[in-house]
Amino acid sequence: MKKIVKSSILIALIFIAACSDNNNVVDDVFANTTSGGVLRTIQVVSADIAVGEPNAEFNVIVEVQDAKDGALSDKIDVYARFTDNNNAGANDRSETLIKSIPNSSFIGGNRLPRADVKVSIAELLAGLNLASDQYSGGDRFVVRLALVMKDGRVFSNNNGNANIVGGSYFNSPFVYNSNVVCPINESLAGTHTFQSFNMRRGPSAAGVACGGTINGTVTWTDTDVAGEYTTSDLSFGQFGACWGDSPATSASAKIKWFCKKLEALGVDQYGDSYTYTMVTVSGNQMTIDWINTYNDRGRTIITRQGGANWPAIFQTP
Repeated sequence: MKKIVKSSILIALIFIAACSDNNNVVDDVFANTTSGGVLRTIQVVSADIAVGEPNAEFNVIVEVQDAKDGALSDKIDVYARFTDNNNAGANDRSETLIKSIPNSSFIGGNRLPRADVKVSIAELLAGLNLASDQYSGGDRFVVRLALVMKDGRVFSNNNGNANIVGGSYFNSPFVYNSNVVCPINESLAGTHTFQSFNMRRGPSAAGVACGGTINGTVTWTDTDVAGEYTTSDLSFGQFGACWGDSPATSASAKIKWFCKKLEALGVDQYGDSYTYTMVTVSGNQMTIDWINTYNDRGRTIITRQGGANWPAIFQTP
């Protein structure tokens, strides 16, 4: 019986101490910031921005907490900046105010009010003065929230302590990454017909004209990685027309669909890699220029198997 009583007392003391510690964290935060405020992350509904999706949006639900259960908070200012990872930062945009969410728009929660923060791609582009062709997969929007109090004070990541910004109790980072992604919603696999012309053969940088105009087929086969396909010919018939050789391929030769780009991966049987440049895409016809590290090159029109259109994201405006 004594052991049971002692155990019960010990458990009670631990529980009281734990509650006291948590309360101390809350009390210290608000006491040390003169009735400050935090935005606790409840749910990140959608973080990424999909290329080619006109309704794409960043969406997070936050809980508004201050010393008066949200009554001291006036609004949430929503800022954003943009990092261009595809063009050496040419389209970078510094942070700007996108919108404000007044406390009248706060919604009910578990005692504390909540805000459903939504920022559409249209709002991001307009606010940052970006065109639709100036962002692509791999780029990043950064969304920052700031809680503005009714007395004019502002709380965000730049003046929140570690307990608020990084702690598990408050979970209030104020800043969120919104990465630009490219959804793979169909397969490019198939046996497609092609016509190749303007072909030249290396090794000189200028190349030597060869091959005339040829027609053939190339087979792209699905792999275990979405958007990647093995290919039966990296050079679309140029090896046969210009060198009397077998198709340019190897076990590593692949085609990769990455947003608006078609990339060549791996090497051919001679160890040369390839660069594909999209010229135009109209309906079921895709025109690309290609060159390899031996300076073989050409232009090819690829017509999709079955006559289906190539994905909308490829289509030339």
